[in-house]
Amino acid sequence: MAVPEYSKARKLAQKAYRQDLEAGRNPYLQVLDEILPMTETTGENDLGLVEIPLSRVVGTKTAGRTRAFADNFMPLLPETSEFADKWSSLYLSHISEGIREPVIACEFMNCYYIIEGNKRVSVLKYSGAVSVSGYVTRIIPAPSDQPAVKIYYEYMDFYRVSGGINTIYFSRPDGFYDLIRLMGKKLDEPWTQEDRKLFSYCFSLFQAAYRERGGDKLPITPGDAFLVYLNVYGYQELAEKTRDTVKKELAVLWKELESLPET
Repeated sequence: MAVPEYSKARKLAQKAYRQDLEAGRNPYLQVLDEILPMTETTGENDLGLVEIPLSRVVGTKTAGRTRAFADNFMPLLPETSEFADKWSSLYLSHISEGIREPVIACEFMNCYYIIEGNKRVSVLKYSGAVSVSGYVTRIIPAPSDQPAVKIYYEYMDFYRVSGGINTIYFSRPDGFYDLIRLMGKKLDEPWTQEDRKLFSYCFSLFQAAYRERGGDKLPITPGDAFLVYLNVYGYQELAEKTRDTVKKELAVLWKELESLPET
């Protein structure tokens, strides 16, 4: 039997579905198998078990269960369906003991597409989780002069040198190189475990303040905003600041952030 949370999640799905239809967008999850035939690729890379940012999970590998979810991964099927019962059981399990079984996914152009574990992602997104553990295969696009591909190749360089940091992204080329420079590191210098911990803490602190300030409404990535912030306030001192301090500093920069062009 479906739990009340399923009905709430389904209402979120129906709202997203209506908004997408009104805007002329596909109201269902993206399907990687429908994207790849239109894209030249150069191979795959097994990333192993990683923490996948749920904000970057956008769809499924195949079309099998696509229409069971709106594009926000909330469930569309009726409360009387077997799907609703399974979703509800998984939700109750998550509340009582957490979801520990990793999903299986493909990563392409810094977006993740689920092969196995769609309901797990749905429950976690509904519950406000930030990430999910998953076994990931990266599908690599062919080199190109397109800005999006250039950014992605810079991201792969950054991923390698940082030891797998996947929480930040940029909408313009050279963002990752600028970030490393602003951190006081060399482009080819491997990060230590302390480097990774410090960055994860600093960027999480910044991102929380940025979102509280309304950053999600801006047509830029949190990474774009982070570069603007670091250019003014620096990186090394950030770990000692409070979220309120960062919010006040962001207020000074807000007009500049609002003026950044949409890509």
